Amino acid sequence: MIEQVGRFLLVLSEALLLPDVVLLVLAGALSILHFGGLCGEVLRRRRIVPPHRRLCTELAADQDRRLPLSGIRQASPLAAALLPEAGDHHDRDKILDDLRLAMEARLERHNLLVRLGPMLGLAGTLIPLGPGLAALSAGDVAQLSRHLVVAFTTTVLGLLIGGLSFTSLSFRRRWYAQDLSDLEFLLSREERP
Repeated sequence: MIEQVGRFLLVLSEALLLPDVVLLVLAGALSILHFGGLCGEVLRRRRIVPPHRRLCTELAADQDRRLPLSGIRQASPLAAALLPEAGDHHDRDKILDDLRLAMEARLERHNLLVRLGPMLGLAGTLIPLGPGLAALSAGDVAQLSRHLVVAFTTTVLGLLIGGLSFTSLSFRRRWYAQDLSDLEFLLSREERP
């Protein structure tokens, strides 16, 4: 009875290897895309953040200075990119809340890959070890070698996914927190009609 359950579990775990590898490849492609997006965002931020910081510094130095929303958007490329076009009737808190939610949703995708990549890599490591050990006990070293190659390759891929995603998450989390703080400050200095 125990032997039959063991065979069933072995077949079940072997059936999970293909979906695990497919998910690992998809997660790897997604993490590479996210990392490429991070590199693109670095280049874009190098261009648009300095004028934004200058505006924040100027407004912090001159406590009485107020700007209309259009003036804020014109003086700060970052504000222009993040703040929607708004007429006279806009709710500053709603704008910031919507922006915060959009940023959190983007960060959550990275956070999911940070956790999912190593989990899939570990599953891809453990699944082939059962058949590999069975091959070892049967004296089939070539089959053991094939299973070990799959096991260690999936481990490396899972760790790579986690590392790239963690890097993207760390940079973006810090940037977004600063951006929200700056935009909140700029909107507090908005000239209201």
